[in-house]
Amino acid sequence: MAYYLNSDDRALLDKLLHTNQCKECGGKLEALYNLKKHLPYLQCKDYPEHEGIIKEYHEPRELNIPTKRREMEEKYGEKTAAVLEQRRLPTSGALTKSQAMDILKLVYPEVPDNQIIRTAILCKDFGLHPLLKEIYIIPFETKKGKQWTTVLGINATRKMMARYGSFSYADNTPRVMTEEEQKTIFGEVQTDRIVAITKLRTKGGLEAQGYGHYLLKDMPYGIDKGNTKANMAFIRSERQAFSRLFPDTIPQDVEVIDEAYIDVPNVEESIVTEPESSLEIPPEPPESTPAEKSNAALKRDPATIKTIEQLARALKEDFGLSYKEQYAALNIKSWSDLAITPAEAYQQIAAVRSTS
Repeated sequence: MAYYLNSDDRALLDKLLHTNQCKECGGKLEALYNLKKHLPYLQCKDYPEHEGIIKEYHEPRELNIPTKRREMEEKYGEKTAAVLEQRRLPTSGALTKSQAMDILKLVYPEVPDNQIIRTAILCKDFGLHPLLKEIYIIPFETKKGKQWTTVLGINATRKMMARYGSFSYADNTPRVMTEEEQKTIFGEVQTDRIVAITKLRTKGGLEAQGYGHYLLKDMPYGIDKGNTKANMAFIRSERQAFSRLFPDTIPQDVEVIDEAYIDVPNVEESIVTEPESSLEIPPEPPESTPAEKSNAALKRDPATIKTIEQLARALKEDFGLSYKEQYAALNIKSWSDLAITPAEAYQQIAAVRSTS
């Protein structure tokens, strides 16, 4: 079965030919032209009856140590790279919470501690690194002044998904949805926004599709550097597709953005003018019991929480956590994975909430 383009776009045809393969057999494609329809199309070279094209995701090549150091110097400056090396802070790989906080404070000296702590916990829990174009803290203006928010890079999200198996992009996605697709899925065509679709497929045959939109009246972060509203819609559709394909494997309620349009603060000045001690993270207090940790955040007696239903209701009412957020906070995929009592689970989350 032929895969037709919507227009006689030879540049797009060439791009699709060299980045996609047959969805059914993984074989090479060939580009042809239909004289009656005046449209180019792709089909499987060996089996023309096969249907669909698909694009494999390949994880970015791991850089060697000298290349990493050179990139770090170019991006953060020689002094920053030297401080990281002097303090023996990892420039790749998994981080502890303290290591992540140390790096985040170095790169984002103006960001409040509560946002630093929240981002450091995300780094530790999901294997993210602030220096590898994976997670960022960006500013935005509100009526109350400058605020900060943590965002994930889209490439980091793809790498996190790849840990659960290889996947591909089907039907030339991400792309803007056609009017027919919008009518079929939403029942109407939305004219006040750009609506995108992403279709994913694993080698095991699992499929999922996600939808994302961006309002035409809004302006995306990084538009001055080339970011577009369509690109934001693409990223949001891809994020939703990942969430449906691999539930609970990426942080919830964290915006995803194209890291190509993010600037990291220049921290050379702060390193030169501030004393070494100002960048140090205070030592963590001695380990205490779960009861001691959660006393400040307890909003009810844990002894009254005896069932999973009571636990879920308490977490929703006391901390505003949805079911997905409860699973993520307890590091489980379903309630059957809970290895502690409901009362202990409540205390555990209360302890974490009291430090955030």
